[in-house]
Amino acid sequence: MRMWVKRIAACLIASATFVASASTAAEIKVVTVGALTVALRSMTAEYEAASGNTIAYTFTNPANLNMVLAGGTFDAIIVATQTVGELEQAGKLAAGSRARLARTGIGLAIKEGTLKPDVSSPDAFKRYLTGVRNVLVTDPSTATGSGVLTVSILADAGLTETVRTKSLQTNLAGGKERLAKGEYEVGLFNLSEIEAPGVVVGGAVPAPLQLYTNYDAAIFASSTIKDAANGYLRLLASPQAGPKWKAAWLEQVSN
Repeated sequence: MRMWVKRIAACLIASATFVASASTAAEIKVVTVGALTVALRSMTAEYEAASGNTIAYTFTNPANLNMVLAGGTFDAIIVATQTVGELEQAGKLAAGSRARLARTGIGLAIKEGTLKPDVSSPDAFKRYLTGVRNVLVTDPSTATGSGVLTVSILADAGLTETVRTKSLQTNLAGGKERLAKGEYEVGLFNLSEIEAPGVVVGGAVPAPLQLYTNYDAAIFASSTIKDAANGYLRLLASPQAGPKWKAAWLEQVSN
């Protein structure tokens, strides 16, 4: 048995909510965002094998979240902290179920095989973006998307006008396609969403300028399998999950 499975099994045994049997197995319906796709999927198979439960994900982008929520029924939600707070204030979440999970910063997406830039300091970051021929950014109008953070980072770096004259606002999928084709030199996206065929992480925005999107989880008040959902969220927040978050370009955040 792989070490990850053994660790998950230990967590499950430690909590009565994780007892696996045919009579208690549940399908946990989770709505979440694309920035967490790689991290969550990396933990799903082992969790299901150890618990007997299954996870049914609905991945969406922040702009479409309200529409998805209106059209479906879910047990748990894992999205930006701000959005979870709004749902909590609206009384839609189970009391005491909210948990902090992870965060991701903004990174530089570049074509695979190209030289990774030096962006180790604010000055190096500014020199690099000043020198590139063009830049991709995402829509800053979505409050919990990477675009709004990118706008703030560029303003703090004094690069707003420099980048504006050579930037294109695009969606994530279209942006990565342009990068893979070599049409654009760099994109500023969530670190956890950069990697794709032909596209790699060229570096992270340096610490003095970096901004993060924090992600929280909670259980919906309407869920009929709160115990199972709570067990799943507890696993995601456990120390054993830390390496999986890190491998997907997210940092685990302690409660």
